[in-house]
Amino acid sequence: MANQITQEDLAKNLGEILGETETRIPGGKNTLLAGAALLGLSALTIAYFLGRRIGRLKSTTVEIRRI
Repeated sequence: MANQITQEDLAKNLGEILGETETRIPGGKNTLLAGAALLGLSALTIAYFLGRRIGRLKSTTVEIRRI
């Protein structure tokens, strides 16, 4: 019969894989969080300026003259 894979083999191999990713990317969460914050701030800024532009186009200018 073929060699059976035990739970210990799986745990050992999974530990090696996870250990490699942790050593390759230390502090990856901080970088991801900073990128998400920058993306959110950029989206808010764009929405603000587009809203101002649309508001100017839709607003009515009233001119009052004295006789």
